[in-house]
Amino acid sequence: MTEDNENADVWTDRQTMSRSDGTLPTDWRDQPVDPDLEENLGYELIAWEKINVVDDPDQVIFLPDSEEQLRDDAFIVSSESAVCDLTDKR
Repeated sequence: MTEDNENADVWTDRQTMSRSDGTLPTDWRDQPVDPDLEENLGYELIAWEKINVVDDPDQVIFLPDSEEQLRDDAFIVSSESAVCDLTDKR
């Protein structure tokens, strides 16, 4: 955030710390600790295909299964070392 008021964030030692007293607004406190991505956050989950790049073994490409999204240039190029399974990070 880049607001110049009491809601501004401060960058300190690789962490973003709020200037507030640490309390959350009521609507945030009422949210589930582990929200459902679709029901609580409004995300639409879609399948993506991981493709290994032949010329560079450390590079992968992710393409959506949806042809409409492919037409909208939806894709991700990443190094293999930057990709992880989030279920392993819980």
